[in-house]
Amino acid sequence: MQLERSENMIRLLIDSMCDLPKEYVNHPNLDMVSLNVIAEGKVYRDKREIDLDGINKLIEQGIVPTTSQVNPGDFMDYFEKCAQNDITCIYLAFTSKLSGSYETARLILKEVTEKYPEFRCEVVDSLQSGGGIALIAVELLKLIDQGRDLDYLVQAAVKIIPHTHFYFSIEDLNWLYMGGRVSKGAAVVGGFLKIHPIVSVEEGELKIIGKSRGNKKAQNTIIEKVTANITGNLDQNVGIAYNGSMKAVEEYEHALRLMGVAKMEPVPIGCVLAAHLGLQATGIYFLDMRPEDILKLI
Repeated sequence: MQLERSENMIRLLIDSMCDLPKEYVNHPNLDMVSLNVIAEGKVYRDKREIDLDGINKLIEQGIVPTTSQVNPGDFMDYFEKCAQNDITCIYLAFTSKLSGSYETARLILKEVTEKYPEFRCEVVDSLQSGGGIALIAVELLKLIDQGRDLDYLVQAAVKIIPHTHFYFSIEDLNWLYMGGRVSKGAAVVGGFLKIHPIVSVEEGELKIIGKSRGNKKAQNTIIEKVTANITGNLDQNVGIAYNGSMKAVEEYEHALRLMGVAKMEPVPIGCVLAAHLGLQATGIYFLDMRPEDILKLI
């Protein structure tokens, strides 16, 4: 892992659960560590050794992938190189309620700071997944570009997190069954009735907050949730997460325009999320307040 010294000397570390918009994927102050996707005994580094098309092909073959957290050695390598190059960093982690990456990073950071007492780094639990993490990461990258210090970045992340929303629907209940979130009976009956669970990321956990029969009703339910919460921030770039048909993305774009949202960006979900949600999943993520208004509270 090569780290280049940046002018402001603060870097943001994300993991591969963060589904960033294209504009920010190659940001000069951004680094990424990968979670792992395991299929038929082979381990792939998410977004490095396997992409969404690759994992979908495995699923289509009837292979059920599993996932695991970021390798401890990747954190050790990254933190040590930052310490050796006098680089301050902040790691915005995939929610600790669904992954051990956050706690692993904290343990490794403690070990590294004992060896390099001057090293400054903070680990922040995003309490989010996918595009929800990206919303927070984008604001942190903007603040890094403005020259904000590490303490301010941590405070900003903590303030933004509660204003982050991610609602999505899943077509195949079997994937929730295999993840232990619904019973086999519920998956069979739900599949027969074409019931689509509506899922939200709340306080770091995936929670089923509703069920609708068919794609259209599921999308309408999500739009209702967005309408109820987005009114304070209509000029943001709203994210549309997807895996599968682009028809749902187009329908969401149309509904968002009617709502008064001018900017939106479809972003494919990451491999780890696809492993848990299956081939057909779409949703919307957004902030319920303008970031500048949120940060006034610091």
